[in-house]
Amino acid sequence: MEVLTGIQEVRCASLHYFLPAIATYYVSVLLFALRWKYVLKGTGVDVPLAELFKANLAGLFVNNITPMSRGGGELLRMAWISKLQGVPMRISAVSVVYERILESIPVMVMVALGFLYFTTSEAFALAPLVVGLVLVWLKWEKFIELTLRLFRVNLSEEERERIVTLRKRGDVNLVGIGISSLVWVLDVLRLKLITLAIGLNVSLPVLVLASVINLILGIAAFTPGGIGVVEGGLVGTLTYLGFPPATAVSTVLLERFISYVLGSISGLLVLFTSGGREVWRALKSR
Repeated sequence: MEVLTGIQEVRCASLHYFLPAIATYYVSVLLFALRWKYVLKGTGVDVPLAELFKANLAGLFVNNITPMSRGGGELLRMAWISKLQGVPMRISAVSVVYERILESIPVMVMVALGFLYFTTSEAFALAPLVVGLVLVWLKWEKFIELTLRLFRVNLSEEERERIVTLRKRGDVNLVGIGISSLVWVLDVLRLKLITLAIGLNVSLPVLVLASVINLILGIAAFTPGGIGVVEGGLVGTLTYLGFPPATAVSTVLLERFISYVLGSISGLLVLFTSGGREVWRALKSR
């Protein structure tokens, strides 16, 4: 019954808020591309922003059709700039890993804020993550060696030096963390616009926690794109946070329409129109 009511609310959603919600998603993808560009420039490689934007869209599509979030999509991003832009695979691999390190900082802050607003005990679960991040930062050279071994790539001395010195590039780190923070602000804003589209005014702390849970579910889900796991988990979370069941369903349907349906369609179009099929074939042959 709640599902049918939720679908009815979706049909009545205001485009005045829903269209800007869609826009925040694509702005976020563009910002991810900009962050990647700065990291690559830190290694001495310059790739057009448009190409990185397309690679990110294609990567999102692959993430949505392969098990475990950010698995296949990250590999496709590496292969994309290596195959189409001539970037050495070893450089593209480390750039993607370094991106995720920079991204983890604002993510952990966001997770802490979301949990601490409601309870302090769960926030202690962040301690191992914080320790892990500090160890990676302090043992950066050894971490790079491990990463390269996992991806089975070799570096010249010049390339190794460029990658190792990434940690010392204050401009790259500042821009990367700043962009990552802005993307998560946009994620919360997208949820705010979606709830406004169905006539619900939700407080900021609730939206932050909902965004955090959405992120965790997407990373932990073992199904392609988190199908089933993300929807069920997020509906349950929103209901627990005080959303009427039908409204929780409609909120999740609208959010997943943007992040899963539109994201997948966009990525698929990129794969078919921008050389992505060649990259996909190269990736499958690895």
